[in-house]
Amino acid sequence: MGKGSKQRPTAASFYDNFDRIFGDKKMTMYKCGKCGVVDEQEVHEIVEKNYEPMGDQHIERLVIYLECDRCGGEDIEEFNPLSCDTCD
Repeated sequence: MGKGSKQRPTAASFYDNFDRIFGDKKMTMYKCGKCGVVDEQEVHEIVEKNYEPMGDQHIERLVIYLECDRCGGEDIEEFNPLSCDTCD
């Protein structure tokens, strides 16, 4: 065996590490209409279940609301500071 044969990673471990290091970074931030930019811990998610008729059955539809913990407002908007909407 050569000197470098044990040092090189296998193809599977290389791609696992690559994805772990360089994968998608979560850069989502939230903007409140009243408070401005708020932290992820200051946003509360409300999930509401609605059952809508479809034929002879009822289908569950989830509606998700975001609420600001500081002011209680529901005017919360997600944005990514690394992307520009006008540039895309």
